Formats: sequence, structure tokens, C-alpha cells
Amino acid sequence: MKRLCVAVGVVVTISLFVCAGCNRTTDKTPESTPEFRQIKTSLDESQKLNEQLKQDVQKLDAARAEAESRLADTTKAKDNLQGQVRELTTSRSDLQVKVEELTTSRRNLETKVDELGKARVALETRVNDLTKSRDDLQKMVASLVDTRGVLEKQVANLTKAKNAALEDARSAQTKVDVLTDKLKTQTQQMVDLQDQIKMIRSALEQLQQKLK
Repeated sequence: MKRLCVAVGVVVTISLFVCAGCNRTTDKTPESTPEFRQIKTSLDESQKLNEQLKQDVQKLDAARAEAESRLADTTKAKDNLQGQVRELTTSRSDLQVKVEELTTSRRNLETKVDELGKARVALETRVNDLTKSRDDLQKMVASLVDTRGVLEKQVANLTKAKNAALEDARSAQTKVDVLTDKLKTQTQQMVDLQDQIKMIRSALEQLQQKLK
């Protein structure tokens, strides 16, 4: 556009010189000739066009600078989004590993709970057997007065064994309760982690859509 403005100015200047030469040969005043007026009008229009072209060039330069600035901002935003995608991908991998570890731990706890449950059943069976034996011995004591002392000792021993078995059963039940609470807590943690993974996947999908 600048070259076009210069070309227009040169053409107008040459036209003025030509007209001036023609006027000298005819001995007429330049301002009175139609050619001069026409050239003057063309010169004015050319100057206006030149100014307009300069303004257009300035606007285009400003638009170009703004477009370059927007392009730089867009590139920076894209880089930031890509960095966030990488961070979220790493976080998702870490959470998946943690979920797998918690799943393994939960399975181990379930196995221990099953084992303790079986031990509790066995202890309860033993308590029931001891209780039955005690009852039988008490009947024998009632019917066998002569051997009461010996049988009373046996009953005392069986009662002590029963108490020990009951204590073992209570201890086992306490352990079962503790492990059950741990299992519930870790199960809830696993559920929370799965929810976090879902949120991260959703954020990744949104970021990937923005990148597209």
C-alpha cells in the first residue's frame, strides 16, 4: 500500500509538470485551465486516498499486532492445558496404584476376618461342649454323693476352662470387630478414590476437548 501511495504521488507530480509545460507554450494561467483543475482535484483525491491508505495500514498493523498477541496467549494457554493434562494423567495413575493397593489390603483383611470368624465358631462350639459337659457333671454330682469331691473338682476345672474359652472368644470377637471397622474404613477410602478417578477422567476429557 505504501508503494501505491508513492506511485500515485509521482504520477500526480509528473502530470503537474506536463501541464505546466503546456501552459508555458500557450501563455495561459495554470489555474484557469480545466486540466489544472482536474489535476488539482485528482491530487486532492490522491492525498485523501493516501491518508486513508495510511490509516488502513495503521489499522492493519494494529490488527496484526493484536492477532500476534492473541496467538501468543493461545499458545501459552495450550501449553498450560497440556501441562495440566500431564499432571492429571500422573495423578490418575497414582490413584489407580493406590486403589489397587487398597483392594489387595481389603482382600487380606477379608481373609483374616474369615479366619477369625472360623476360630470364633470353633471357640463357641468348644464353649457349648464345655457347658454341656459341666451340666452333665453337675447331674452326676447330684446323683453321686459319694464321689462329690472329685466331681466338684472336675466341675471347677471345667468352669475355669469355660471362662478361659469365653475370654478367648471375647478377644477373638474384639479382633474381628477391629478388623471389620478397618475393612469398612478402607472400603470407604476406595470408594472415595474411585470418585476422584471419575472426576479426574471427566476433567481430562474436558481438557482434551479444549485442546481439540
